[in-house]
Amino acid sequence: MRRRRTVLASVGLAALLIAAAALGLADGWDGAGAQRGERAVAITAGSGHACALLDSGAIECWGNNGHDQTNAPGGAFSAVNAGWFHSCGLRPNGAVECWGDNDRGQTDAPGEAFSAVSAGRAHTCGLRPTGDVECWGSNALGGTDAPSGSFSAISTGEYYACGLRKTGEVECWGKNWAGQADAPSGSFS
Repeated sequence: MRRRRTVLASVGLAALLIAAAALGLADGWDGAGAQRGERAVAITAGSGHACALLDSGAIECWGNNGHDQTNAPGGAFSAVNAGWFHSCGLRPNGAVECWGDNDRGQTDAPGEAFSAVSAGRAHTCGLRPTGDVECWGSNALGGTDAPSGSFSAISTGEYYACGLRKTGEVECWGKNWAGQADAPSGSFS
């Protein structure tokens, strides 16, 4: 039953992507990967655009392309994450490559290896293989002030980010106008 759901989901996603391209909803996206019979293995949605990581390692994006956020570079990737008006991908060697709006330096990824990347509004954070978090881009509201210590996962929001400690505790930093950076204390289990 699980395989059938996976196949149906893959077929449904491919049909949705092809239909969006045919209707002109996928501004600048021609659905070439879906037309070649490639399967999407991951998907991410930003602000008016979305991207899929295909089983070949290629990334295809569609939607609003006002800042070149759907113009993914060629080559192989192991992960993709869409932000506000930019997107980032993780290469198999751990390098982060970002494209789209760079008015705050959010696509200027630092060198060396990462194990994960998350694109926010005008900032991006990456998780190093050591567990350290490094963020770049706009820090107007503290979104790039990642705390020290070891994390196992990260996720960015509009002007903030959160990390999952290896202990199971969640720690957030940046804009906190609605309590979004006030993670509950203790471990989640």
